[in-house]
Amino acid sequence: MKNSIISDQVSQDLEESLNIIVKEGYEYVELHNVFGHSIETCTREEVDEIQRLLKRYSVKVSNIASTIFFLCPLYPEDEVSLFNPNFYSIEGNLEYHLKVLENACWIANALECPKIRIFPFRWPDNRKGPYGTKHDFEKIIENIKKALHISKKHHVTLMLENCPYSHLPKGKMTYQVIQEINDPYLKLLWDPANSYRAIRENVPETYMDWNLEEEFMHLHPYIGHIHLKNYHYVSGLVKPFVHVPLLNGDIAYDSLLKKIQDKCDCFLSLEPEVDFTQTIQSMRQLIQS
Repeated sequence: MKNSIISDQVSQDLEESLNIIVKEGYEYVELHNVFGHSIETCTREEVDEIQRLLKRYSVKVSNIASTIFFLCPLYPEDEVSLFNPNFYSIEGNLEYHLKVLENACWIANALECPKIRIFPFRWPDNRKGPYGTKHDFEKIIENIKKALHISKKHHVTLMLENCPYSHLPKGKMTYQVIQEINDPYLKLLWDPANSYRAIRENVPETYMDWNLEEEFMHLHPYIGHIHLKNYHYVSGLVKPFVHVPLLNGDIAYDSLLKKIQDKCDCFLSLEPEVDFTQTIQSMRQLIQS
């Protein structure tokens, strides 16, 4: 296994982030927020600067964490909004997201990392769950096939992330998409913490039966990238899932990481969503695991 971290989790300044990442013993970085926007909208000049910084710090890219299909309505009448103003994301309709994907593919190849994260479409503000209905799956699969038509031309693999703000928050749900499309250019970006904190009212009961270790044992042949973070559930809070350092939360990573290391050969990429001190703590915990 190779360890990585999303650069903006350390600092919004890419060079400062790379400097700290290298000092903590990491050789790989995942890119999302760069230069005040999401990676997939970078210009050639910005990509040149990223290449210069990667070379200066001897760091390689583990994944292009784009926001393709995140703030993209699954249906024309859907209204979607950003849950966190600090999470940079492109907006627009399907056609715009597919157009940006072309640029993202060029960026991925320029940075020698032909892997791009995509999302299973933000759940809407104006339509109640549960999401992940049969019709939702059909529409998501139809749109991902359009994205694959683009990415395959560039020999870029798409990484579908289970996201708690999307139609498919559970790994079992994105696993179903992977199985139905059955294309080597589509893999899973598995985030066990996202599965853990999925909003129960948004998920059909049929997808609630696996615990995280069961989920991993089904998903692992299809996993191309893994995000790591942890939560502690605090009852009574408006937002009861509280971000904590990697090994200090409700998810038993001591056990789960052993299974991952036995079965998977992919990047473990930190997305801790905690303050700077706890991020450094999480980085050290991952190295020592």
